[in-house]
Amino acid sequence: MLELEYPFPESFNELFRVLEHNLSSVSIMSGYTGSKVYADSLYPSWLVTYSNSRILVSGDLLNPGVVKAVQRVVDNGVESGRRGFVIYYPKDPKKTGIGESIQNITPYPNLRNYYVLDLGEKGYPVKVPEGYRIEQITESLLEEGYQNTDLVKNEMRSERKSVQDFLEKSFGFCAISGDEIAAWCMSEYNADNRFEIGIETHKDHRRRGLSLQTARACINHGVANGYTQVGWHCWVKNEPSNMLAKRLGFKQMHNYPVEYLEVIK
Repeated sequence: MLELEYPFPESFNELFRVLEHNLSSVSIMSGYTGSKVYADSLYPSWLVTYSNSRILVSGDLLNPGVVKAVQRVVDNGVESGRRGFVIYYPKDPKKTGIGESIQNITPYPNLRNYYVLDLGEKGYPVKVPEGYRIEQITESLLEEGYQNTDLVKNEMRSERKSVQDFLEKSFGFCAISGDEIAAWCMSEYNADNRFEIGIETHKDHRRRGLSLQTARACINHGVANGYTQVGWHCWVKNEPSNMLAKRLGFKQMHNYPVEYLEVIK
């Protein structure tokens, strides 16, 4: 089994290509997101790569080397303190259920929906509820001492290696009420004029339309900066997230299998 880092051989392109519905694969292949790639050879029949808790698999998933590579990613992640992982499969895999062969975890098979929004030259009107304001997430804003700043920073680090790395490569917007950050929406895996969205509203501020408005602000920033497409992933059973994507104009492209791997305590 080979362990490679960027830049990856062109022979890996096809195995990455079948994962392009997850922009993290494009970002990893392009060197925007640091990650190791495990494969059987320089002309691979399979590959395994990862970004934090997200494990991407492609190719001949029946090959026992795939299980060994996923096990290595999980073991290294557990050593660094991770308590859960998600295996992301291609859209139409010939095999799933890799998690059943991974030691010291409990696998939970599931499905994710993938939506796409093609951006034009105009964005959305942003209508902030009374008592709130929307601001871009910047270094100075994070130093203001707002409540829930740590939650925002955790979200920033969920896709980037550090807060500073996020500020340099991604962008986000938050809704603020008084001295509290109430909701946030961030770009993820910015690559090739595309980005994906990560969004959260604090439990004390839900059902006020904040997710919709922070998402609009984030998308508008993408339009203004030349991005052409936004991706949205959510669990098939997460009805609020699916409804929000559709309300924003996203079109469902397909669903695909995943496995959540919970570390056994």
